[in-house]
Amino acid sequence: MGGRGGNSGISGRVKVQSLDEYLGEKGLSSPMSDFMLDKVRIPHGLTSRAQERLRKEADAARNDYSRKRADAINDYNSKVKNGQIRKPTRIESLIKTAHGHEDNPSVQAARRTLKKRGINWKTGRKL
Repeated sequence: MGGRGGNSGISGRVKVQSLDEYLGEKGLSSPMSDFMLDKVRIPHGLTSRAQERLRKEADAARNDYSRKRADAINDYNSKVKNGQIRKPTRIESLIKTAHGHEDNPSVQAARRTLKKRGINWKTGRKL
């Protein structure tokens, strides 16, 4: 086998990931469920029975989503504690933000901050 030593190096690496990125992978990035987004516009209204059924369905969906999100947050925190995932450092977060669109004020601020700290935002190395 040639290359860089097989899979032994990959299994020993710690994944660098923020909570938002972790939740995004699981489809749970929003603090609220999107269950009702397509159910809001009903042209002629609902009967009281249909309203009650929709309310129960929405409650169940909201509770299910909240439970899944809380479980994912607990899972993330346990993986951080066990060393499987490492939270990104402030500099890593700034570098990621600095790679966004140049017209975005947060991107500009991240680039200024990195420049003040003597770090090249393109490479992450000292200037």
